[in-house]
Amino acid sequence: MALAGLTRESIRDISGNLVPFGVLLFFVVWFIVDTPWGWGVLPGLAVFGLVGSFAALLFFVTYVVARRIQVVEGDQREGEREAKGTDADAGQR
Repeated sequence: MALAGLTRESIRDISGNLVPFGVLLFFVVWFIVDTPWGWGVLPGLAVFGLVGSFAALLFFVTYVVARRIQVVEGDQREGEREAKGTDADAGQR
């Protein structure tokens, strides 16, 4: 199963970032329900702008790290295959 070009292992590795997304979602819901600063334009832009920018940054960094993990794991697997191939070739000679 590949989601957005990521393998299952990469998705599992980055699933720890669901906790910060949950915290950000909690604050969004809290600010919508409670609105401690009222419904002014400036407080709303400040609160949702900060929380939204943190969520966007976290999503971007998580995606970049997942792609990098996938590349590194692929390189390691390729190196293991090559090592097994050279060991098998050495034994046949």
